[in-house]
Amino acid sequence: MLAYIFYGLFVLSCVVLILCVLLQPGKADAGALFSSSVSSTAFGPRGTQTLLSKITIGAAAAFMLIALCLSLPFINGTSSVLQAGEPPQTLAATPTPAPTPQATQSAAATPAPAASTKPSPAPSKSK
Repeated sequence: MLAYIFYGLFVLSCVVLILCVLLQPGKADAGALFSSSVSSTAFGPRGTQTLLSKITIGAAAAFMLIALCLSLPFINGTSSVLQAGEPPQTLAATPTPAPTPQATQSAAATPAPAASTKPSPAPSKSK
């Protein structure tokens, strides 16, 4: 239930952030970006901020904090994506079965395969 609230807030902050960024007025025309005018600053003066820029900052902060909260395991209820299937098996929990005496006797009674009588070709020495 808590995860649905966080996902709803996350989507809401995404939509608000997108709308606020798209509604921001441009600082200069496109030609000023490529010229070498030293007098213009990249972000403008930091003195006054409009209501739209304050909403943008708040939506960006909410977006990042909610995304961080959604990555925590106690919100989603899962511990890991890798642990979603079967629980991991440890070596101590699964003992290795000892070989049975019948299997070792039958393996020893089986004759070894005969060696091939076909001669192998000699390696050629080419320069």
